[in-house]
Amino acid sequence: MSRKAARAAAVQMEFEQMLGGEGGEETLRGLIAFEPENDDQAYIDALLSGIRQNEDQLDARIEKCLKGWTLDRIAKVDLAVLRVAAYEMCCARETPDAVIIDAAVALAQRFDSPTAAKFVNGVLATLLATRDQEAQA
Repeated sequence: MSRKAARAAAVQMEFEQMLGGEGGEETLRGLIAFEPENDDQAYIDALLSGIRQNEDQLDARIEKCLKGWTLDRIAKVDLAVLRVAAYEMCCARETPDAVIIDAAVALAQRFDSPTAAKFVNGVLATLLATRDQEAQA
């Protein structure tokens, strides 16, 4: 599998966890029908545990980038996409930002709508700009 598929699986598992589910291996193989290969499982686990460990910080960063919105108004699936991308952009820093944003936009469009994809793109562009400004300060 690819990072693209692993990211999609992580978004779906994060979404399930946000709704009160476990988002564990049963979800991965049973509901999502995703069979991890090579380092896919480690990548998914790192994303999800990283999000859990940094959830308050990630949500605060995301919320700062919202204009006229609050976290509780964002569709849960879009928030799941934003959390995965924000973690990769702000904490993991292994993947180029443009790749992360492109992947997040594609996932928002896949799991929600073109309008959601534009929203996610705007939030992540703002997040990238604020992250870079903070790094220069």
